[in-house]
Amino acid sequence: MITPAQQQILAQYGQLLQQTGAELQQLMQQALEGCQQMIAQNPADPMPLGNALGAVSQQAKGIMRKPGDGFGAFYDRIIEAGDGEPAYSQMKKMQRDFDLWAEEAWERFETGQRVDQYRAMWPKVQEAMGKPLPCNRCGAPLTRGNPHKPETVNCTACRSANQVVPEMVVGVYYSGMPHLFAQQGAFDKYFALQKFKAEWESYRDAEHGAGRDRPEQPMDRLKQREAMEKDYWETYANTRTQYEGGTPEQAKELVDSRMKQSFYDEMNMNESWRAAHGMQSVQAQLTVPAHLQNVDEWGPLNPHQNPNALEDDFVHDSLLNECLRDPPRFEAMLKALGYRDAVQRAMTHATFKKYYIDYLASAEGIQMMTRAAMRSMNERSKYAAAAGAASGLLDPIDGVALSVYANLQAKQGGAKPEEFTALLAQHQMDMAKWDKVSKGWIDRMSKDTTGAVATEYSKSFMGAGAGQYGAAGQATAAAMGDGVVAQGGVAGAEPVSFDKYCEISGAMAAWSKQGKDISAGLDKHFKMTAMDFSNIGMFWSQKMMADMSMFQTQMDITARYEQQYLAMP
Repeated sequence: MITPAQQQILAQYGQLLQQTGAELQQLMQQALEGCQQMIAQNPADPMPLGNALGAVSQQAKGIMRKPGDGFGAFYDRIIEAGDGEPAYSQMKKMQRDFDLWAEEAWERFETGQRVDQYRAMWPKVQEAMGKPLPCNRCGAPLTRGNPHKPETVNCTACRSANQVVPEMVVGVYYSGMPHLFAQQGAFDKYFALQKFKAEWESYRDAEHGAGRDRPEQPMDRLKQREAMEKDYWETYANTRTQYEGGTPEQAKELVDSRMKQSFYDEMNMNESWRAAHGMQSVQAQLTVPAHLQNVDEWGPLNPHQNPNALEDDFVHDSLLNECLRDPPRFEAMLKALGYRDAVQRAMTHATFKKYYIDYLASAEGIQMMTRAAMRSMNERSKYAAAAGAASGLLDPIDGVALSVYANLQAKQGGAKPEEFTALLAQHQMDMAKWDKVSKGWIDRMSKDTTGAVATEYSKSFMGAGAGQYGAAGQATAAAMGDGVVAQGGVAGAEPVSFDKYCEISGAMAAWSKQGKDISAGLDKHFKMTAMDFSNIGMFWSQKMMADMSMFQTQMDITARYEQQYLAMP
């Protein structure tokens, strides 16, 4: 029962939400005129608007945090005025509803401005694509098939092959427009989905506030959510591929990958969903059956034969827990690690805990578990790479291996157009094929939930040795070996000191909050490119993985430098 005093507190919290909402609306209204002026002044360049929206976004997020930051103080007053429930659940619903409204208001505003920018660009894009294009050899007019893509155009007069690349404004337009137009077109379905999910959370809270157990979501509602998720992603994917010039098959691949990430990975941890789809419960996979609880089982890890068996057991535990959201991967990992089934694995882990419980609480035991955590990251990368190779995820695209693509990508930034064209020719590619291959690998990377493509790409990108800190990148790639983190860190000289690395990280964080151009800031203050910082960052990340105590030091130093750069004009 909510007391009169609590009703008053809830009303005051409601006033805070109203005031915060008005503040957010005022910010957007003030920003609107400035954004439209910026678009008018820079119709072909989205960067000024992007920088401005980045700065406004930080202000918006600060405003939107106010109800959450003040929640604790209001709840303390609720407790002082009576029982915590059901007033707590009602206040939580108020905050949840506000957060949904604020997210939708801001996302529609920001995306709307970006869409307006690309609409303003369109006349310039049309003009650029419509310009007559003479043959490089004889000057005869060329007929293009895809004016917004790099392509090879054969001259009908002299039959020479011309490498044609769209003007910059065309490339910029098609790199951002498809996503933004598709996102805006699917907003209604996206926010309907978010409200559907929030309604259930509020219902569960209300049941708890009334003294009842929080209910499990029924299957009919889960099926309804599945349909809404799929409808949203199909709307987004079909629109995006239409603007990009993709195929229905590519749209379906995008939907499948997004559904796995946004829905099925979560449902594979939901016991009701698993039961309805004939899957063993997660708890059952990790629990020793009652009739076997007193039976010792070492599985493939016999401590009498393997001095590292205990550490191996914790590595196996980490690897298997990471696979729980993907039942086929979980089963494959069990077999790869040498277990007959989930029951044998559960018995093995229980046996190790039974005999080593005291040791695990000791200083040596804690160090062992730290080593196991690091090893598990190594092993996870290794298994992901192996699985990616077995599934075809790492197969070449149009004959171009991932290592070749990453190596060329690393060298492209520092090469002149004619130099890069010559590099491509060494691999039997022209700009049209490069564009196709590049989009293919980016697409695979975006859909890969295992991290295998990104890991292999990083190795080859750093191994190219491009940029002023290329040697550090090559050392890091060598330390990663077969896609794993080097337990001893990276060998070789430091590209920059650890303090300087933290300073650059802090400066970049500050520029991001201020909506400034990060690439320009890197060049102005540190005389480096984004790729240079990537090489430096990977070097020090590997060092920190070998000594995890460095992470806290890095956070502290970076935060200090962030404040220093925020204070700069």
